[in-house]
Amino acid sequence: MVKVIIGAIVVVLIGAGGFLYYQSSQKKLANPPTETDVTVDEQPSPTPTPEEVAKDEYSIEIQNGSGIAGEAGRAQSLLEGSNFVVDLAGNADNYDYEETVIQAKEGVSDAWVDQLKEALKEKYSVKPRVETLDDADSDSDVVVIVGQNDAGGTSMVVEEVVDETETPIPTTGVTETKIPTPSPIVSQ
Repeated sequence: MVKVIIGAIVVVLIGAGGFLYYQSSQKKLANPPTETDVTVDEQPSPTPTPEEVAKDEYSIEIQNGSGIAGEAGRAQSLLEGSNFVVDLAGNADNYDYEETVIQAKEGVSDAWVDQLKEALKEKYSVKPRVETLDDADSDSDVVVIVGQNDAGGTSMVVEEVVDETETPIPTTGVTETKIPTPSPIVSQ
């Protein structure tokens, strides 16, 4: 008797499960998922045109912060070759600058500064952030402080190599040899 009851329960469960499956499949057929047609626009999106800037619009002062002799002059040549106008080149307050720093007064165009950065990045590692230049700090609109690192981030400073295997020449206990000055010959 217990086997008959268990068998009846199994048959009812299988029948109920089959009925629920049938109902859910009918709902799916009645409401099939809609497919969305996707069309791809083959036209390229327009590339923004960089803002035209007059490179001679602002004055530039270049300062050598690298400690490498003549680096301000090389930076000046680089910028003038890119049609920027450099008013002054000289030394910075110290030679501890690793990256090249750009300082600009309020009102200097961001597009112009971006063009300046691109020109400097040909040779130098340039700090991404532009510092604000106080009007009293410079007569120029922009100050570029050239740092030690090249465009790849490597220091351009050449260390002096000293050969420690050479024996130094002693300087103590050495007397200077004087060469006599010839006397004039007097003819008689």
